[in-house]
Amino acid sequence: MSELQIDILLILVITSSATLFGYFLYTEYQRARHLEYVKRSIAFTDDEFAEILKEKKGDKKAFSEKVASIMTHAGIRMPMYLFLTLFAAFVLFIGSLFALFLQHWSGFIIGMAFGSLLFYMAIQSIIHTRQKKFNKALAIAISVLVKMMKNGIGFEQALVKSISVSSSPLFKEIFENFFQEKNTIGEVEAFEKINQYIDSKELRIFALAIKIGRASGGQFSNTLEKVEQTIAYREKMQEKVDVITREGSIGSYVVVFITIFLYFALDKNFDGKLSEYFMQSDYGRFQLLGISLWVFLGIMANKFITKVNK
Repeated sequence: MSELQIDILLILVITSSATLFGYFLYTEYQRARHLEYVKRSIAFTDDEFAEILKEKKGDKKAFSEKVASIMTHAGIRMPMYLFLTLFAAFVLFIGSLFALFLQHWSGFIIGMAFGSLLFYMAIQSIIHTRQKKFNKALAIAISVLVKMMKNGIGFEQALVKSISVSSSPLFKEIFENFFQEKNTIGEVEAFEKINQYIDSKELRIFALAIKIGRASGGQFSNTLEKVEQTIAYREKMQEKVDVITREGSIGSYVVVFITIFLYFALDKNFDGKLSEYFMQSDYGRFQLLGISLWVFLGIMANKFITKVNK
């Protein structure tokens, strides 16, 4: 094995060991806190004890609900502790790589912050992709629904049929849960519960149209036809916005590629002096990392500025 492969293997071993060790320390810390809490709670009155339990439960619920909501929107199906463990392992791994590159302890801190950002961006990208797939499938399903209702088929039967013919497994799965919840808690509450799985403005418009149509009576299909036109227009506008955003991002990537090309070209012309400075000197490694992070953050800032959500 080469020296680089040995270093990477050692980083993986150290990262895994540090993650497990940190997890064991955390569980022991929680256990010690719980024992201390039980000892102190003996002296509390019944009202004080009930109030403290209520506050403690509310704090834990707030954090667990946030993590659970992110996992559900991203379609991640695993225990929460495993998800947090993977997050910690990824952050520690990136921190170890940065520390190995800089050969300084500060690289570990910089790498942990950068790893957290990468992990967050990856999760948000997954959530956004799922949302786009769902909205596209919803627009097609509503179009099929309206056409079937225009031909005299009832709303319930047309809705089931329009979902069953969808080619999106995500869309089918979410609405299967909707039909199960609808028979127990009602249609409105079932639509609200879908938001736990996907955050879609189009779905809220569709649910509101159904609620208004059932309450007002009349030609329900006409109401849904207007909703179909609205959602189809929103989808077309989003596609145009995505194209414009993609064109704006290409300029940033071109600048980055030109910068990399110039670096290697200049390095070759100066007989490797640039690589010798940036790779072998401590100050040069910090400079190279700073430049790379600055370029990366610039690309992310450009994408954030040019990104438009309908």
